[in-house]
Amino acid sequence: MPDINKLRIPDIAVLKWRNIADLLAQIAGVPAATINVVEDGNIRIIGTSQGPDKPFKQGDVIKMIPGVRTYCATVIESQEKLIVPDAGKSYLWKDSADAGAGYIAYAGVPVFQADGEIFGSICLYDRKQNQFDGAIVRLMEEFSEIITNHLSLIAKNIQLEEAAKEMRTLQGLIPICAQCKKIRDDKGFWQKVEVYLEERSNARFTHGLCDECMQLLYGKQKWFKEKDKKG
Repeated sequence: MPDINKLRIPDIAVLKWRNIADLLAQIAGVPAATINVVEDGNIRIIGTSQGPDKPFKQGDVIKMIPGVRTYCATVIESQEKLIVPDAGKSYLWKDSADAGAGYIAYAGVPVFQADGEIFGSICLYDRKQNQFDGAIVRLMEEFSEIITNHLSLIAKNIQLEEAAKEMRTLQGLIPICAQCKKIRDDKGFWQKVEVYLEERSNARFTHGLCDECMQLLYGKQKWFKEKDKKG
């Protein structure tokens, strides 16, 4: 699977994820929902609900700093869901940056790639105490699976595009020298056949001699004649 940091996520997928975040916030009745991706050791907001009262904007980056506890980073690092009904009553969360910003209740679930590697998280934020009933969390988990399936399709499409591109480079008329058999590339340079193909495909060459060339090169040699008689 392609590296997640290099994965070209289509705009239509990002739009779908923003819609998911917006729908989750409405159904849960909370000020904000986000969908996040891990990039280069930090967290980027790739989808956010549209309400005015939200902790992050689309595209914001959250630094994952060792020793600094945040809701989303905890979900991603543990790769498990997290429910915080009231941070003010929690020894772990009452002094956190999220609680300090006024979001005392939180629910988050991890999002995985198809190969099981962590991709990011889905998060809900509330300014009042919230138990986040089971149906809401199950819905978040369902959306997490949907995003995983999106990522799998995106990765497969990229692989197919690369394979199609590779095939296209070896189609059509290829200029080849009638004498030395070198191939002229699209920049006008003449290359050996094996170099040309290795640069445009996954083929790798190992060298040998066919029977005709063996005869041409060594046919008059005594050792070869003796070997030929025995062989």
